[in-house]
Amino acid sequence: MFKLITYIDVFVTCLMYVHCIHDHAVLNLYKSTFNGDGTYYGKSEGGACSMNRPNLPPVAHNVDKLVALNSPQFFGSASCGLCLKITGTGNGLGNDPITGSFTAYVKDLCPECHAGDVDLAENGDGRWDISIQAIQCPVTSPIEYTLEGSNNYYIKLKVRNDRMPTTTLEMYQPNHGSWAKLTRSRDGFWLFPNDGTPVDKPIHLPFRLRLHAPNGEVIEDEVNPPSMSYTGVFHGKGVQYAKDPSLPSADSGSSIVG
Repeated sequence: MFKLITYIDVFVTCLMYVHCIHDHAVLNLYKSTFNGDGTYYGKSEGGACSMNRPNLPPVAHNVDKLVALNSPQFFGSASCGLCLKITGTGNGLGNDPITGSFTAYVKDLCPECHAGDVDLAENGDGRWDISIQAIQCPVTSPIEYTLEGSNNYYIKLKVRNDRMPTTTLEMYQPNHGSWAKLTRSRDGFWLFPNDGTPVDKPIHLPFRLRLHAPNGEVIEDEVNPPSMSYTGVFHGKGVQYAKDPSLPSADSGSSIVG
């Protein structure tokens, strides 16, 4: 039976690991509004988060725009898959003012942008005053996964279509009877740790995952791709993070609660 672990259990565990720095940093994006500049860099579905391999997840089609997030709030790819509410005042310079409020999906990094800035993945001109705040994504389907360059001895796993970005991921190692905390890559994938944590090689299918959201929710899943070299999209047991009523959301809710 897959279980929902309490926030208290996770908080105690969080105190023991540096990886929770990203949990709290990403969570702060939901609790505050940040002012910055909105710019344009042309239409594109690709980017630093590798979300378009092999195609964009369903949630990316449930928002208004795709964006690249500034480097200070990208947190080394921890903000990949984040949804934002962006509000433009129309004040700025250029030919295409950013006005009103709309939702956006983070699929790329803007390395030269400052905190509060986003670069819109569409054609346009100018630099415009905006504010941004993270919101829970309008998901209508379960979390999904992809593999890239993986084999029976190496894993490069993408978690996508999550209501909030998965900020920590653990993989169960049945031969060792323990959970291994995976390491995040710069392009938003998860890899075996390189700190001496014991891992099973070859990898056993199916394998169990423990996913951590930035608000402290933890869910478990089990995935069984056709092979470790499979490059398509696959799903686990149909889990999804629950909607958190204490955090802003893009929608009125979803029946998928994991």
